[in-house]
This record gives sequence, C-alpha cells and structure tokens, in this order.
Amino acid sequence: MSEERRYLTPEERAEYLVDRGYIEAGELSDEAKAFIGRTNFHYFLGYARNFRKLRRDGLIEGDDRIDRVIQMVRLDHAVSTRLFDALRTLEWRLRSALVDQHCQLYPARECYLRPNHYTVMNVEATPVDVLLRDQIARSREPFVLGAFENHERSSGRPWLDSPRKMTEENRIAAMQALPIWAVVDGWTLGLLERVVTETKPARVEEENRYLWKEVASTFSVSNAIFQTQLGSLIVLRNLVAHHSRLWMRPTTVSPKKPKLYDKVLRTSDAKSMYVLWLTLASFLNAGGGDRELIDDLDDLIASDPLYELGVKKPLGSAELTER
Repeated sequence: MSEERRYLTPEERAEYLVDRGYIEAGELSDEAKAFIGRTNFHYFLGYARNFRKLRRDGLIEGDDRIDRVIQMVRLDHAVSTRLFDALRTLEWRLRSALVDQHCQLYPARECYLRPNHYTVMNVEATPVDVLLRDQIARSREPFVLGAFENHERSSGRPWLDSPRKMTEENRIAAMQALPIWAVVDGWTLGLLERVVTETKPARVEEENRYLWKEVASTFSVSNAIFQTQLGSLIVLRNLVAHHSRLWMRPTTVSPKKPKLYDKVLRTSDAKSMYVLWLTLASFLNAGGGDRELIDDLDDLIASDPLYELGVKKPLGSAELTER
C-alpha cells in the first residue's frame, strides 16, 4: 500500500523537494520559498517533475535550481494570457459566423430549439437541444429575460423574475420568440461547437448544405480537418481557462499540422502544444491576426530554450502524479 498522501506545510514542501531529488539541499532561494508558499504545491509539482526528468536526461544546461522551474510557471502564465486573448477573438468570430450562416440556411427562430434539428453523434451525450434550452433559461441578458417576462404577462400569469420558475411548457413556448442571434452569446464554447457540427444539413436548391462547412469556409479551414481542428481548440480553451500546465504537456486531442505553417512546424512534434497554438492561429488567418499571434508566442518561448523544448517536443514528459 502506498504511503498516505497528506498536506505539506510551506516549510515541509522545501524538504520534500530535496528528499525527492528535485533540488539539492540548501539551494532553495528565499524567492523560491515564497513562491512555493503561495502556489498550490500539487500544481507546482507538475512542472518540477518534468524539470527533474529533463535534468536526469541531461537536457538542462546552466542554472538548474528550482528557480528555473518557477521561471517555467511564469512563462506558461504569460503564454496562457496571450492565448486567452486569441481564443476570445476566435469565440467572437465563431459566434458571428454561426449566426450568419445559420440564418442563410434556416429560420432565425424556433428551429434551432428542436431535437430534430440536430444529428445524434453520441448517444451518451446530453442532446444539443436540451443543453440549449437550459443555457438560454440561465441567461441574465435583459433582452432574453424580457422575452420570458412578456410571454408570461401576455398569458395572464405573473412574472416571477426567473425563467427557472416557469413551467417547462411555458418556458419552451417563450423561447420560440428568441432569434438565434439574441441567445448565441450565452452558450458555452463547447455547446457552440456542437451546434456548428451537429446541425443537420439544409436542403437548398436540391442540394444539401451543411452548417459546419459554411462556417469552415469563413475561416478558410479545409472541410477535411475543420471538425478535428475545432475540437482540439475546445480542449486548448479549457486548458487555458482552468490555468492548466501547457509546458511539457502532449496534446490529447491532436489537430493536424496546418499546412499554412509547414515550415514553422517542421521541427515540432505532432502532439506538441506548439502545433495546437498554430492551429488556433490558422483560424485567425482569414480575418487577420494569425501572424501577430505567432510572433508574440515565438518571442515568449524564445526567452527560454528549455520552455521552447517543452512546448515543441514534449513526448516522454513525466505525466504520472508522484504525490
């Protein structure tokens, strides 16, 4: 049976790092002690564990103190901040493209709420229409709340200040008046992706036209890889939003290397974070901004060769939790 894992005080954390071979005795600086004291230790060990592995593999040159690990954490933060800005731009453009293309293929109201508007791609997943109705009912946007209030008052019922207090039948009936553009900003990115990819084709002039293909065209992303690429960006968004470690983390949902950046990606592993970051850049290419993102990321990672190694060639990283 493994030893019981217990909470370590800030003083015990330094001792733990020495005992487990992360650092040599006596080399923990005051700054490092302060940083470790105000950082969740389990999170910090994700960086320290990979740093120790690289050191044992002889891949670390120069300063190999724990302060270098802290530098990885801080650099990861800076990269995440830049990625978050780019991901927000992607979300804005994706919501806009969804509304524009959906309204060209389907009515603006009501149809997007129907179960038969969507293809069931995973029988175990909550249906898209159920998630839509739930997220719309949770909205606090005045226009959306006004639609629910108007429906109740026009039906002779008192408004109880929340769609959640309405009967399901009345709540669904009130939603029929809401155009897709009035509610799309309240959907999570994951739901947005499912609406794009799972909406059934529309029959237009004896031709099936797919919403996801129309959206892909606005981003100049190939139909053959659009859904894979978009799915991988949902994962990236979640990693960034939850402050997860990016350094030395292979991708679990791996996009195809964007051909647009073949030369840049030649030395990057297919499962590296750098490929994922440039996949994000490829979605910004049509509207501009991809080159700026790439330049900003390259400037950040060039500041530390060890960080660059960890985001371009992360395979063999120490993913198992030791504590």
